[in-house]
Amino acid sequence: MTDEGPVAEDAYDELADEYAETVEENPYNAHLDFPATTDLVPDVEGKRVLDAGCGSGRYAEWLLDRGADVVGVDASEAMLDHAADRVGDRAELRRADLAEPLGFAADDAFDGVVSALVLGYVQDWRDPFREFARVVRPGGFVVFSVTHPFDEFPLDESDDYFAVERRTKEWSVDVPYYRRPLTEVFDPVLDAGFRIEAVAEPRPTEAFREQRPERYEKESKRPVFLAMRVRKA
Repeated sequence: MTDEGPVAEDAYDELADEYAETVEENPYNAHLDFPATTDLVPDVEGKRVLDAGCGSGRYAEWLLDRGADVVGVDASEAMLDHAADRVGDRAELRRADLAEPLGFAADDAFDGVVSALVLGYVQDWRDPFREFARVVRPGGFVVFSVTHPFDEFPLDESDDYFAVERRTKEWSVDVPYYRRPLTEVFDPVLDAGFRIEAVAEPRPTEAFREQRPERYEKESKRPVFLAMRVRKA
């Protein structure tokens, strides 16, 4: 708990079983975020990659299957248990909060970082991206995806677009997250010394249409997620 209420870690500890069961079937994960985000990941064969916010291990498994040496971290112990069930001893799994220093990792320890739909739970991105810059070797990449800032529109009259504002997703368990303007997406990345290589605003696939035909037209015209590949100079 925080002074503002529950934290995402607590929510995902409660949601872990449900999430692990449904993430493969959820069209927003499987047919919107996942294909667009993985498309940004460069060749990882023989590379050491940090899965930052590994959840139940889907991206870790994908990276392992492409020859990466994977270290997965997550703030939720329950999610790490599901990741362990999925990838076994093929990956090193650790508990770590992306809002805090990655004390286990040496400087220049990784060739890249993948962080899918996790950073939205972190209020200030400056510390995580400084840590990514520290643990990634020169020339290394970070690929990440988040909810698109424009997915929140139209804002309520009392909202301040330029502020980072705490919100709650009303799932079976309330999950706190942070809405942020585009400047709070790009500035922490650039300030940490990364250069932007690619930006994607994923559009739903044909598989999404088949699974959620009533949402396909809307999601084809309005952004839901934002994905980026950035590289350390």
